[in-house]
Amino acid sequence: MALGARHYGSRHAGTGAWLLVRITAVMIALGLLAIVALLAQMPGVTYDTWRGLFDHLAVRLLFSVWLLAIALHAYLGCDNIVKDYLHSPILRLVTMTIIAAVLLSFSVYGFVVFFP
Repeated sequence: MALGARHYGSRHAGTGAWLLVRITAVMIALGLLAIVALLAQMPGVTYDTWRGLFDHLAVRLLFSVWLLAIALHAYLGCDNIVKDYLHSPILRLVTMTIIAAVLLSFSVYGFVVFFP
C-alpha cells in the first residue's frame, strides 16, 4: 500500500457528512413542529406575545441551535451540489467561500435578533 493511499477512495468517505445532514434534518423538523405547536396554542399572536416567549433563555438557546442546524444543513447540501457540478478547484473554493459567508452572516444576524 502506498503512503497515504488509504485516504483516497475510502468506502467511508463522506459518511460523517451524510450522518450530519440526517441529524440536522431531524433537528429542523423538530424545530418546525415546535413552532407550529406554539402557534397553535397561541390564540392571538402579537408582538408582546412573541417578546414574552423569547424572554426565556431556554427558548432563545433552542432557536439558536435550530438556526445553526439550518445553516449547517444548507452548507452541507450546497457543498454536495458544488462538488458535483463545479470541477475547477478555484471555482469550488470561491463558491463555497461565498456560500459560507452568506450563511455565517445570516446566523450572526439571527443571534443578534435572539440576543439583543
